[in-house]
Amino acid sequence: MLTNCQINNFQITSQIGSGAYGLVFHAVDMITENEYAVKAVVKSSSLNDVGKPTTQDNLKKSTVLQTQLYHYFKSFQNRLFLPSIDLDSIQGLTNTQLAKAPHYKEIALHLKVHSHENIVTIHQVLESPLATFIVMDYYPRDLFTSIVDEKYFSENGLLIKKVFLQLCSALDHCHHMGVYHCDIKPENILLDTNDNIHLCDFGLSTTCQYLAPNVCIGSSYYMAPERILYYNENTQDTTVTSFPTATGDIWSLGIILINLTCIRNPWLKAHQTEDNTFSYFTRDSNVLKKILPISEQLYCLIARILQLNPYDRIDIRTLMSEIANITNFTNDGGPLSTVPQLSQELYNTFIIGDKGMSLKEILHSYHDDEETDEGLSCESYPSSSGLSTYTDENNTPAGSSNVEITPYSSDVDEMILKVNNALSINNSFAVNEQESMSQQQSTLPSLQPNLSTITNYSISNVQPEGFNWLPNYNNT
Repeated sequence: MLTNCQINNFQITSQIGSGAYGLVFHAVDMITENEYAVKAVVKSSSLNDVGKPTTQDNLKKSTVLQTQLYHYFKSFQNRLFLPSIDLDSIQGLTNTQLAKAPHYKEIALHLKVHSHENIVTIHQVLESPLATFIVMDYYPRDLFTSIVDEKYFSENGLLIKKVFLQLCSALDHCHHMGVYHCDIKPENILLDTNDNIHLCDFGLSTTCQYLAPNVCIGSSYYMAPERILYYNENTQDTTVTSFPTATGDIWSLGIILINLTCIRNPWLKAHQTEDNTFSYFTRDSNVLKKILPISEQLYCLIARILQLNPYDRIDIRTLMSEIANITNFTNDGGPLSTVPQLSQELYNTFIIGDKGMSLKEILHSYHDDEETDEGLSCESYPSSSGLSTYTDENNTPAGSSNVEITPYSSDVDEMILKVNNALSINNSFAVNEQESMSQQQSTLPSLQPNLSTITNYSISNVQPEGFNWLPNYNNT
């Protein structure tokens, strides 16, 4: 519908995603010819209601936004000239300010961590009365498609190690910066042409270190049990009022690891009364070995990740060390039954090094540097204390105006006013935008962006028709 519309120097070519909070487009910078993903985040409070979104709700909201954008572009001959908001100013917004413009919360948290090599970079934030447009890196593949449709990892244990270690590194960086993703799933993990991963979609992320039990936030397959239904054998124990948020992300990593190695999910959701397989798992974790072709090594590691008690789960850096040293993923005699340990050099290459090289090229270069041709070194990876993450400078595409907004402004209204002034100056079409922006200000919700108060906030994955993504366990 919006194909060939233009925002500044970005030409929209297609819509590549949609959801309850916005639409995602593929766009090309007409100056540099670089490709970008442009996410249009709705600003209207009527489309930002907090609650449990159903598939029908998501479809309705995305359709409404699509229609609104269509008419908005059409009224300006399909070409918009929008000001770019200073990114440092967005990071400087306080919780009070973000409460008046809650759609900026996702942007602010994403900006806090996007310098990491394995996190999608935000290049520009463009403001309009209708929606905020986020210009980000574009990657054509996601992990879900690669696992399920392409079976891309089914015969390559080293590639599994590479992408999983990069994901751990990105998540470790987020936690170090005080950001908890809360929606780790294959659809939110993108792959570039050299099989490097890039974490995206911080729409459900939070800075809350602890969340109350049963704060249901995330995607059902990947949510930790304490996010869905807190269960304590000692029913008289009412002292537990919160759980660490970081360990919920670690649980999601365990499910991702099963996805990569088995092309399966172990259960529909970690709910003891609604999912039979998970119910068996809570009584005997060995059920995983009955329904999945996992090796004893991988089972032992997964059991440390999927601990029912969040405080007992393995930490990310220890998990990375274990993945580097594991020698088999499966027990079926297939390609994943034997996996080389990673040397320090190859580990560093996966986590830090040659981002412009594919795995095949990396291994070829690695072998060329060896004095013998006996294969990969099985030198054990050292203790987890030596792990590090990698950050990089951000590149900003050319061709947009820049609006300076003073960090820690006393009120977000000042930011809106400056944006409106810039729109009036820079846009020849901004005849009725003063009135439109005033209406937007009057409808901004005052909801405090504290995720610890949100309940029943779950998005379920859609299983591809005819694909057995979920194994069934029958206790026979």
